[in-house]
Amino acid sequence: MNNIVIKGRLTKDPEMKVMQSGKNVVNFSVAVNRRFNRDIADFFDCVAWNKTADIIANHFVKGQGILLRGEMQQRQWQDKEGNNRYAWELLVDEVEFCEPKSSAPEKSQEPQSGNIDDFVPVEDADLPF
Repeated sequence: MNNIVIKGRLTKDPEMKVMQSGKNVVNFSVAVNRRFNRDIADFFDCVAWNKTADIIANHFVKGQGILLRGEMQQRQWQDKEGNNRYAWELLVDEVEFCEPKSSAPEKSQEPQSGNIDDFVPVEDADLPF
């Protein structure tokens, strides 16, 4: 069974691309603090497709908390010298918000007051998923 769940923070804004097939794909990285030493983080390269990619690209920014579920997969390619190279990435199936929008960094990078009055309730019908 290959089922991975991580909770962390985005290390940079997600990068959305549209493939030649017309499918959306987003690449991003998540820093996850270690359980017993919170001063050390592991970094996970992540990829999501289609509607999941749209949600991540449109609603998450650098520094924001995120919860992901998916499977680890290995990519293999050859470099210019013909050596086999490998990379591991989390293929994301599900995504969840870990904090209210009012506490998440804005794309404009304007300072947040952190005031509870800044919280705007959202109805389930208004969510894009």
